[in-house]
Parts: sequence; structure tokens; C-alpha cells
Amino acid sequence: MSTTYDDMDSYVDLLIVGAGPAGLMLAAWASQYDIHTRIIDEKSARVQTGQADGLHSRSLEIFDSFGLAETFLKGAFHVNEICSWNPDPKNPRHVIRTQRARTQPSNLSRYPQVSLNQGLTEQILLDYLASKGKVSVERNLTPETFHIDERLCDDDSAYPSVLTLRRLADNEWAKNIRPDSYQGAERETVRAKYVVGCDGAHSWLRQQLRIPLIGEHTNKHFGVMDIVPLTDFPDIRESCVIHSNCGSVMTIPREGRFVRLYVQLGETAEGETSDRAAITPKAILDRARPILEPYSLDFRICDWQSVYTIGQRVAPRFSHRDRIFLAGDAVHTHSPTMGQGMNVSMQDAYNLGWKIGSVLSGMSDRKILSSYDEERRPIANELIKLDTKMSNFYSEGPSEESQDYQTFRDTFSWFLSGVSVSYGPNMLVTSAKKGLASSNGHHANGDRRGSHGEHANGPKPYETNGSNGHRCSPVSDVALAREIRLGQRMPSEKIVCQSEANPMLLSDILPSNGKWRALVFAGDLTSADQRQVVQNLGEALEKVCHQYAHPRQGLHSTIEVITIHSRSRDDVVMLDLHNVYHPWDDTLGWDYWKVYCDDAGTAGTCGETYEKYGIDAESGCLVILRPDQHVSYIGALSDETAPARFFADVLVPRTR
Repeated sequence: MSTTYDDMDSYVDLLIVGAGPAGLMLAAWASQYDIHTRIIDEKSARVQTGQADGLHSRSLEIFDSFGLAETFLKGAFHVNEICSWNPDPKNPRHVIRTQRARTQPSNLSRYPQVSLNQGLTEQILLDYLASKGKVSVERNLTPETFHIDERLCDDDSAYPSVLTLRRLADNEWAKNIRPDSYQGAERETVRAKYVVGCDGAHSWLRQQLRIPLIGEHTNKHFGVMDIVPLTDFPDIRESCVIHSNCGSVMTIPREGRFVRLYVQLGETAEGETSDRAAITPKAILDRARPILEPYSLDFRICDWQSVYTIGQRVAPRFSHRDRIFLAGDAVHTHSPTMGQGMNVSMQDAYNLGWKIGSVLSGMSDRKILSSYDEERRPIANELIKLDTKMSNFYSEGPSEESQDYQTFRDTFSWFLSGVSVSYGPNMLVTSAKKGLASSNGHHANGDRRGSHGEHANGPKPYETNGSNGHRCSPVSDVALAREIRLGQRMPSEKIVCQSEANPMLLSDILPSNGKWRALVFAGDLTSADQRQVVQNLGEALEKVCHQYAHPRQGLHSTIEVITIHSRSRDDVVMLDLHNVYHPWDDTLGWDYWKVYCDDAGTAGTCGETYEKYGIDAESGCLVILRPDQHVSYIGALSDETAPARFFADVLVPRTR
């Protein structure tokens, strides 16, 4: 079915409303595809001061997949430990340090927790978009009217959303002037295939869809300010949680000399609102001083200050007809005490971006878009629960948790970092064999990486193709890779390039470029039987790759096959392997960067990768990764039909 339109100013595949961190992350994904994308923002410039300032491990892993992690790390403050302060038993009016706590376990991620202001985060993403040259932010532009033609939502070629965009005068967005006061303003009518609202807690697009935020605000208020502190407090360049009998303060060192202070202001009476105009930097300072006694605090430079009221709210749905989507603060709001706002918002967009790009570029059917709400709403609900617990921790004074902050923090550090986020089972993440799911859900050392995102009322195991009920999706055998979590991001371990002897991390060869990956852990290729299993799988993978490959972009353009064997480089000849493992190009020759090994004999390398992944070094296994590096399938190399059955559910053959 094809639809035509008349009298429209413009058409766009993807319209992003809001150019904050979530919108820019979505634009970063869009720039990987050959699709027409626009991103608009009512503001005349990016954030200059204040706002969010914490980046956690998973966010940095995502930035690394775009080649940006080092840029972030260079300018950020690294938060390696948090100091807990509590009342001095000898003088309860004074505080003393009671514990130094590590921010996260050493084996959690290659990246630490860092502090970098939101404006610099946005600028790095803006520079990235400029380098790609496909998407740029259109500023001083705001949506004024919105309509969706419900009859067109199921037509893949249709542009069901119609928006009127209005050009604003500089800083008009900050003046709160009614739109109907600008009858002569420049306007544009746009039809869009997909629209994503990344437009904040007061989301205009969410209001048009009549989707509420459900939850409540408390009467508890905190003042926040970024200052250059003048103080004798000994841990001012450490992140601190300070509980005194006069209230609580949280400190976060920032880039340069700045430190952010969150200061407990107290509670207002029921039904009463706080007087924000009266909460000046000096008022926040006066409230912080008795909390920090016996230490002094002053400042001459304050870069930014604000007030927030603790509350947690989440939307009951994150999309409409899989044509309109909402991300970030537009669908979940909470306190800043966990430093999650910017991180979870960008991770929403990271989850959604490749799915829209894959659909618009013809790689996938639109049905995969329903997984966005399925996967991200449980994460938001989990965040709300943990944020409530953390807000109470800061608001209720000295406690058992503040005395043993390390133990308290360890209960949520895996979720806080973002690495524990788990998706599925759904059409993009296979079910595990019965009796094995729980054994793959937890580490032997007791961490909770498998516990988040899996809810009793969440998505049910997906075992049949939605459009071809006779075709069964494979079931994962998670026992074949005991330390790889089905549905979670693929952990990164050291590997060695077979052809060049260069050691690297697996994540170095998994950029966010829209490709699926078939990781063939080939095991012991010196065994004739094992080598034959790998060759047979190679024949099957070649057919699958060819079926979904872009006709002008090579065999690995949609599904990239990466091989990691367990023997020494000297024992294996790359060109003896099936061609799918090192595809040929008439201009460039063999692809030497698809075969790797776990080789302890190479200087400065590993030899423990198979062990760290919990994979048998003799028989290996197959791991299928989504474009966002989350694990979709784990199975035996001998199950040659599994890749074809899995991808039949999620990809569209190019012949169609």
C-alpha cells in the first residue's frame, strides 16, 4: 500500500523533539543509517550551566561504541570512592568520616563513574553529529500542533503524524508567551513516519498523546548549587554523603575547581509549595554550614543553583501505535540523588534508536518497535523504586545504612552503573532452556546482575514467529556460556587479532553501526571434528548473511560474523576457515579483522577469555548480539539452523 499527500511543506522519516542528551543520543543512532532525520529544539543553544552531571559505566560503554569514551574521560572528574560522614559520638553536633566506600566493584566495567556537566556532554554529542554530517539540531523551533492519522499507522510507507512547527525568536522559549500571540510567525507543516519526544518532564508531545505521569511529589526539598568552595572540609575533592543531626549534604566534585552540593532544605506543610525565589545560593549555604560543622564553608563563585522537590513518577506507556515514542524525563521523573536522570534517558534513546533505524532502512519489520516499551518501562519502574529508597536515605538522617554505606551501596551499584539492565525474553531475546535461566541469572559471587528488568508481569517468553507461526525461534542454552547473561550487554574481555597479533578488547570491534553480530566461539580448531562443526556452521551463516545483506554493501553489511578460537595463533590458518569467517572483496581482498583468538602466548595478552565467559575451550558456542550489544541468543555450534530461525523473526530479507 502506498500513500500520497498534497500541500505539505516537508516530509521526514524521523522527527526528534528535544535536543537534550536523550535526543542527541537518538540522533547519534540515526546518523548511522541512510534515513532522513530532523531534530528540533525550542532553545537557542545547548545547556550552558548546571543540570545533570553524572555519567555511569554503561553510559561510557555506549559512548565508547561511538568512539567517544576517551573524549568524555579526558574532561571528566573520576569518582573512585565516596566518603560517608556521620555524627561524632563524642560530639553529636560535629561530623566525622566513618567510611570510604568504593563507587563500584572492580570487575563491573572497564569504565568508572565520572562527573561532567550536561552542557559538555551535549557538546561532545553535537560535535559527533557534525562529524557525521547527516543530522544537525534545528534551534528556536517548537511544535505547535500535532495530529496522528490512526488509519495510516499500519501502512509502512505512510507518514501518519502531522505537526506544525513554529520558528521562535531568540530566547522566546524562556518567556512563557502564548503561541497564539505570534500569528504572523514563521510556520512549517511536517509529515513524519516516526516521532520521538525527548522534550523533558513537561513533555509537550506526551500531553498531546494524553499520557499521564503517575506517581507523587513529596514535601521534601533539596537545594543544589555548583560552587568553587572555600573550606577546610578535608574531603571536598571526594564525593561525600554527609548525615548530621542538622540534615544531609551530598557533594560531587566537578571538572575544574567546581563542586556540586545537594543540601537538604526540609519539608513544607501539606499543600504548601516552597518559595523558590527565596532559596538563593546564600540560603543554601546557610543551610549547609551547620551540617558540616566543625568545618567551615564559603564561596565567591556560584555557577548555577536550583531547587528540587523529591518525587517519583512514571508513564503507563512509552509509545503510541509504535509510531510515536517518548524517552527520558518525558516518561519518568525522579530525584537526582542516584545520578540517573541523564544516564537512563540516554539509555532509553540508545535502546530505541537502532530499532527505528533498522526499520526505516528496510532491515527489520516494524513489529520489533513494540519491544521498546516492553524493555524500557520495567527499567524505569525499577529506577523509581530504588530512587525512593535512596531519597529516603538522604532525607531521614543518620541511620544504619549511613554508618555502613559500602554495604548499602553494593545493594544497588550494579543497577546504578547500568550494566545489570536485562531485556527479554521477547522477539529480540530468546528464552532460556527450562531449568537453566536461574543459573545464568546470577554470579557465583552473589551480585545481582540478572535481577533487574525481569518482572513477573513483564514480557513472556517469545518462541514463535509473530507472522509465521510455524517457524520456531531457537531456545538458548545458557549453560554453554555461564558468565554471559542472556538479555544483558556483552561483557568485554581481551582477544587477539589472528592476523596482526594485536591484543584488544571485544568491545573495540563492536561499534554502534547498526549491525547484528554472530560471535562464533570456535573452540579448539586443531581438532578435526571441531573444525568440521565450525565449517558446517560457516555454510549456514553464509546463507543467512547473504539473505539479509545489503546488495551493495557486502556479505557482513547486516550480520557480521566474528570468530574467536581458543588455540594459539600458530595452530590456526585463517584462510583454512570458511569464507564467511573472512569474506573476500574484489577491491580490498580478504577481511583479516574477523578472526581472533584467546592466545596467552602473545605478549601482553590474555589466555583467560574463554574461562571468563564460562565457555568450554574445546567445544565453544555461538552468541548472537543485537546492534546495542545485548545478548540475544546462546547456543551450540552444531545447531546450524538456529541463526536462520532466529533472524527470520527479526530481519527482513533484502529480496523483499
